[in-house]
Amino acid sequence: MIRYAAKEDVPQVLSMMELVKEDFAGYIEKEFLEALYGAIDRKEALLEEEHGRLAGMISFSYQEKEITFLAVMPEFRRRGVGKRLIEQVTECFEDGETLQVITFREGDPKGIAARRCYHSCGFSDAEELEVFDYPCQRMVLSVKKGTGICG
Repeated sequence: MIRYAAKEDVPQVLSMMELVKEDFAGYIEKEFLEALYGAIDRKEALLEEEHGRLAGMISFSYQEKEITFLAVMPEFRRRGVGKRLIEQVTECFEDGETLQVITFREGDPKGIAARRCYHSCGFSDAEELEVFDYPCQRMVLSVKKGTGICG
């Protein structure tokens, strides 16, 4: 089940981050928490639960039209969790709007799964850049609406 994240979900999200934080360049818990609480307040954070357990979480910005965070618990990977969360986010935007995400560059072992997921959702590669002194790449998607939590 996908739903909006709530403040009471923060402990579960932090537990997930302890398992996956090495996959996030520049991760600082205090800054992540500030961004998470802001996303929750703005209804810009969704999570998926399976059997009452956190499977994954995504946050995004309506203003920037950007996915700002996506993580899936290790035991739920390769089960479509990331793809379902991305599809839900696309429902929060209008047809034809461009949604962006910054992720790892091609060839970076940390980005293999993320890039595969984004490409499978229709994202295409855009410019290369550096974030937190780490080589990254912007990916973009022209939104096509279906039916989802925001739609």
